[in-house]
Amino acid sequence: MVPHADWDHQLTRVVVPTHGSSLHTLADARDYIVALSPGLQHQEDWRRTEDLLRVAAESGKATDIQQATFQLELALAMHKQLAGRG
Repeated sequence: MVPHADWDHQLTRVVVPTHGSSLHTLADARDYIVALSPGLQHQEDWRRTEDLLRVAAESGKATDIQQATFQLELALAMHKQLAGRG
């Protein structure tokens, strides 16, 4: 049986990409990745981010959401797409 995924969970903190809207929820992060070009989507860092987002949506555990948020920020930073915090 496939667990129910709740994509409405809030990320640990708001993540701000250099382009586009701020990301507040797991759904926002998932939608951001889906909008990437296929070449980027299939890179290892984005695939790992997508996997961790799925785990967080399925479990709803704070630690899983924290890991997914961190990985999202890491992937954005690696691609120079993470806005600075000010």
